[in-house]
Amino acid sequence: MRVVRWVAGVALVLGAGLLCSALLLTFGRPPQPLPFGTVQWLGEAGVTVDGVERVSAIGRGPASIRAKGQFYIVHARIVAPYGLRPTWRDSGVEVRTFAYHGATQPPGTYRIDERAQRVLDAMDGRPGPVHEVRGASQREDLVFDLPVNVEQPGVVFLAANDPARILEWLFGRFWQPHRFNLRYD
Repeated sequence: MRVVRWVAGVALVLGAGLLCSALLLTFGRPPQPLPFGTVQWLGEAGVTVDGVERVSAIGRGPASIRAKGQFYIVHARIVAPYGLRPTWRDSGVEVRTFAYHGATQPPGTYRIDERAQRVLDAMDGRPGPVHEVRGASQREDLVFDLPVNVEQPGVVFLAANDPARILEWLFGRFWQPHRFNLRYD
């Protein structure tokens, strides 16, 4: 009886240690940068970034708008080749900074700049902040107004990383989302 209890205790400790190690390796990893063109899947739909431009203004004439810092225009693509028609929302994407040791600016989170996005949408004929992906692939140009010399910005597609933000709530800083780095200079 004692031996059985001892073996059960050892198995329980080893199992708990294995579970903790798996959680640590899964969520306690450094942020995972994805190369441009890599599709990040969420079920039947995926997202990728094809490129990024940095500009100081968007539009021409009286409809133009100047950045407070610098506009980052992210050329994203939503893919849904299997028949699913997802609804895409601008609120489902953000830019986070991932600079820690040696950073000269605090970490930040940035949303799409709504005014600049409206100007760009009018130029491109994009339907607005909420729309359905009607084909197997749809291109999106998303505008973020980031500080000049922002350190290590990465665009994060929230639905593909943590749809309900449960992981971030449970694990906090230990969990870092996959992201597409926006600066390589």
